[in-house]
Amino acid sequence: MWFKSRFTISSVIAISFCFINGTVPVAADILHVPGDFPTIQAGINAAQAGDEVVVADGIYTGPGNRNILFAGRAITLRSENGPTNCIIDCESLGRGFIFYELDTPATIVEGFTITNGLGHPGGAIYAYYFSSPTIKNCIITGNAGDAGGGGGFYCAMCFSTISNTIITGNTANGNGGGIYSEGGDLTIINSLISENTASLSGGGVYSDWGSTTIINSIFAGNSAANLAGGGYFGGKSNPSITNSVFWGNGPESIYSGLYNGLEVSYSNIQGDWPGAGNINQNPMFVNPANGDYYLSFDSPCIDAGINAAVPLGTVTDLAGNTRFVDDPNTKDTGLGKPPLVDIGALEFQVIVQCPWDLDANQSVGISDLLILFAAWGPVPTPDPPDFDGDSIVNTTDLLILFANWGPCP
Repeated sequence: MWFKSRFTISSVIAISFCFINGTVPVAADILHVPGDFPTIQAGINAAQAGDEVVVADGIYTGPGNRNILFAGRAITLRSENGPTNCIIDCESLGRGFIFYELDTPATIVEGFTITNGLGHPGGAIYAYYFSSPTIKNCIITGNAGDAGGGGGFYCAMCFSTISNTIITGNTANGNGGGIYSEGGDLTIINSLISENTASLSGGGVYSDWGSTTIINSIFAGNSAANLAGGGYFGGKSNPSITNSVFWGNGPESIYSGLYNGLEVSYSNIQGDWPGAGNINQNPMFVNPANGDYYLSFDSPCIDAGINAAVPLGTVTDLAGNTRFVDDPNTKDTGLGKPPLVDIGALEFQVIVQCPWDLDANQSVGISDLLILFAAWGPVPTPDPPDFDGDSIVNTTDLLILFANWGPCP
């Protein structure tokens, strides 16, 4: 018996395309909270792989804005205008985020302040069972790991990366005031871990049965109340610390257990620590008592790191400033091709002391005058030679240049 086909040529082509190429690619969507969805969880639930959920400025509380789950969705959850403008307040009724095995590095949380989290364990973030979320540009503060530790971040058998993040003022009833890591592989880059407290060990970070990699970070003012490792406690693990500062932690900067393969290099460790490029000198923070961990002009951490340790593609520091800056007034003591990276999370930014020296020859003269005349008229941005910042180079700027004629101070 013969059957007449109902397939047209176009339908055959379409079906063939699906078999050969898989599903037809769908453009990623941007979902807005609260514009499109009332809570953060609702936005995530509606998202598909590759989508972005963008959260507007505000303070987010209540169900749907705490104990947030991704359930394996490879999406980016980010704030619209950074962590100081977008706050997840857990109200001591749960954690900010919970991650499990289906959450991969493509599960991204970016640009939030997470506060008043309470977990048993893990105050702000709980990551477990081979989860590996990416946390960046966040502020994790005022959270508590009530039992088992991990006041800010609890990472057991997880493989997370934390970058450009401030973890400060968290507490643990147990180990790991700032971070608890066990049995996984945690990476910390360009971050500040400060003023965290553990009732047992690891005021800043507690690491056991795994590997923790710390690069270009600052550990300051952390404390382990009863046992050891004010800044960092390492148990049976193979961690590494590079280009980082450990200062003002108690009872000591670092505690390394008998079976710990800790490697420290090109870092500033209070109390000293063996390793290439390590120093034990006051880092000369600008004002650490007020949370200002920028480097002063006379800091021994300037141009003292190793360039090769900085992850590829890292071009800014914790504050978003240029990461590789050469200070001509500081001797290079690090390793690599200049400019050398600084030790710590915040790169020293060289301030131009003589902006009228347009040709950078340490003197204001004829060549600078010619550069000013060449730029005469409107300019797109208020940079030299627009000295008065009015977006036009004119007689006023000419007079300013003449007023500073001669050798630079």
